[in-house]
This record gives sequence, structure tokens and C-alpha cells, in this order.
Amino acid sequence: MKMNKFKIDYIVEPELLFNKNKKSYNPCIGLIKYGPRFSGNKETEYKEFKIGLIGSEKSISQAKDLFESFQFKISPKKSVRPWRIPFPGLRKDSPLRFSFIFNPELEGEITTDEMIMLKDKKKGRERNEEFLGMIKDKMEKIYQSESPPDMILISIPEELFNILETSGKDKPNIKFEDDDFHNRIKILAMKLKMPTQLIRPETLQQDKTQELFLIAWNLAVGILYKCQRGHPWKLTYLEEETCYVGISFFKEKGKKTRRASLAQIFLDTGESFVLRGDSFNWVNRESPNSPHLSKDGAKAIIELILKHYKNIRKGKNPSRIVIHKSSNFWDDELNGFLEATKDIKKKDLITISDSDVKFFGSDKYFILRGTLISKDNTNFLYTTGFVPTLGTYPGITAPRPLLIRSYHLDSDIKKVCEEILSFTKLDWNNTFVYGKFPVTISVSRKVGSIMAETVAQNIEELDPHYFYYM
Repeated sequence: MKMNKFKIDYIVEPELLFNKNKKSYNPCIGLIKYGPRFSGNKETEYKEFKIGLIGSEKSISQAKDLFESFQFKISPKKSVRPWRIPFPGLRKDSPLRFSFIFNPELEGEITTDEMIMLKDKKKGRERNEEFLGMIKDKMEKIYQSESPPDMILISIPEELFNILETSGKDKPNIKFEDDDFHNRIKILAMKLKMPTQLIRPETLQQDKTQELFLIAWNLAVGILYKCQRGHPWKLTYLEEETCYVGISFFKEKGKKTRRASLAQIFLDTGESFVLRGDSFNWVNRESPNSPHLSKDGAKAIIELILKHYKNIRKGKNPSRIVIHKSSNFWDDELNGFLEATKDIKKKDLITISDSDVKFFGSDKYFILRGTLISKDNTNFLYTTGFVPTLGTYPGITAPRPLLIRSYHLDSDIKKVCEEILSFTKLDWNNTFVYGKFPVTISVSRKVGSIMAETVAQNIEELDPHYFYYM
């Protein structure tokens, strides 16, 4: 096709809001210049957060040493770049304005005797369940202390990978037959209303991991989000009274054809929630790995979303709903979504997927992030590419755009794509300037793996707050 058949727009890089509503394009620079947005009191100048700690004597010591190193400036091994910003340190005079406090009274040590006792159990699920019970007891003891922590850090002892049943070779995971140790911990902690952070031995030992300055950035920001139960930054603009929804699916463990829908909700305030839809059987020879909802199933998940929204917004429906999906809308799904949202003034139903298309400019630079190339109902949005605010393209191969298609559109497609671009900057697990996919799509795999656990299937209502799943 000739290029003149396409319409080309450019979306300016979205800004982020930090402490005292100060703005920056870059999460790290914004945190250093202005500090994070603290939940509850935006004007707070400094906060300390209490961290509970579980592990062996050695792994507890290693975790403390790691966080001790975070008190000081950590520079990248190579030259500083806008996407490789030194970590400024965590202490009272740090520009980050927060720090983490470890108290021996909030520790749960896995003793040598307990390790020996584990070896006496039959290797496999029995031994692994015994270990999980130990962690549960230690979490409850910490939680029930006179002054409980804001979060619990679990520093996994290296020797456990030789004692317990695992899967994988390079980075083995502790398994419970179909279930996963990491996910089981998240579910246990959810019941206690206590966010958790797991740290693997290779991170403690700095063995084949990211550079230390990146580990410091990612752990500090992720733990801050969990401790304060709130985002360290937010977008400068999301439309008021709009409910942004990401719809995805996960396969329930232990069931061959059973699926469930997953909805991630984002509000203009920056709040985010996760809701689990009903289970359903999916058998389709033409699309075995791409499940779709029935009309009733689509209607049910939207009704669940609107019920949650109205609980937060004092009984009011949103005036606009935006639904992101990674697979195409089938007719039954589309009809169910539209019927459930008939009382909402504006609705935008969008699919977001990777594309195999590449566009090339006439100069030596890669296409700008934020470039929108449209023809009819086919839209290519570059969420990666040359970033003017960085002065470079921080990638290796030529960037590929996302493919954006609308199935019902009451808003301008450029506005919809501006929002998609904004949502690439809200991943609290990653302090890099942006991700390729918006969080409405990208975090579904992490959340879905926890909801898929066999024990999660027996919990009638999982907590909707995202910080329990991170």
C-alpha cells in the first residue's frame, strides 16, 4: 500500500504526577526531583515503612545487607543515560523521601531444626505443604504483633531448592504439583491483608541478575506501592467518571477445559482493582487457545465491574467505559458487552495486540514513540520507538507498533490511543520509562497465574486490590 493512504498523527509523551502535583515524563527523575505521591497525605515530606522479614538466619542477613546497600547512591556500570539513572539511596536525607525499617521483633526465622524436620517428611507435596505451613505460622505471628509491619518480605533460603520439589533448571520454582509457591504465598498473605515481596537467592547474591541500581529502583518502588497501598505516581490526565477495563482469561489449574475471565479496572483517580469472573468451559477446535465469552458471560463480567465501580463511587455509574481486550470481539461477546453498558453514555471497545508490521521513516532515526498510523479501522500505535524526552530509542531492533482495532467507538481514536500510551507508564514492577503494552493488558498474566491456583478456586471472593498480586 502507498503511504499516502494512511493518516499519521503524533501523541505527545504523557506526563506523570508526583508529590505536590509536580510533573515529569520519567518515573525515576520525577521521584528524585519531587518524591512520590504518598497515600493519605500528599504533602508529607518523608515516610518510614516497617518491613517484616521471613527467611533462614543466612537469607535474613543477606536481605538486610541488600537493603543496607540501598541506603547509598548506586550508579550503573556503564554511562548514565535517561533510561539508566543512578539510584539515589533510601535514607532520611534522600530525595526519594522514604525508607524501610527492619525490626528484629518483626522477623520469622526458619531454623536449622525446622529444615531438618522438613527432610523427615516425604519429598513432594507433603514436604512442600509442611514448609508452606511454616511460612503461614510465621506470617501470622508477625501480623499479630503489637505493631505489625506495612509489608512482609520473604527472603528465600537457597538450600530450600535442594529440599523441596522444584521445576526448571536455571531458575527453579518451588512447586505444589500444579500449584506454585510464589502464588500460594500471595494467596496466604491476601487472607491476612498483608502485601508480600519474595526475593530469590540469585537476587540476594547478585548472581546473573539485573544491575544493582535497577534492582534497587524496582524493589524500592514496588515495595513502596505495597507498603502504602497506593501508587507512587499517577497520570496527569485520565477522563473523569471513566472506567477503564482490561478483559483477559486464564486457565484454572487441574481442569482441562475450564477458563475464567479476569477484569482489571483503572479509574481516573489512579486506583486499580482486579475482579475474577465466572468459570466456563471452552472447547473450540478452531481457537483452542483463544477463549471468548458467551453473551451472558460478557454481560455478567461487565455487571460485576459496574457493581464494583458503583460501590466506590456512591452508587453512580461511569459516564464512559473503555474496554481493552487482547483478542478480537466475537459477536456474542460484543452484544453482551453492549447490552450490559446500555445505560452508559459513551463506550469504547478496543482490541490491542502485537503486530508484524514495521514502518520506516526517511531519516536515520526510528519512528517516534507516540506515532499513530491509521487507515479505516486499522490503527498502528508506536508505544516503543525514538523518545524525544530521552533523546534516543532505548532498544536494539526496529520497533513494531501495537495493532489497535475498535469494535464500538464513541470517542475519537486518537484520544483512545492517548490513553493506551498513558497506561504503558503505570507498571509498579518496572521503573523503566514505559512498557510496550498498557497495564490493562500487560499485568493480566501475573494476576491470572495467582487466580488460577487450585486453592484460589475455593475462595469465593478474592481481594480486588492489585498490590496483593504483585
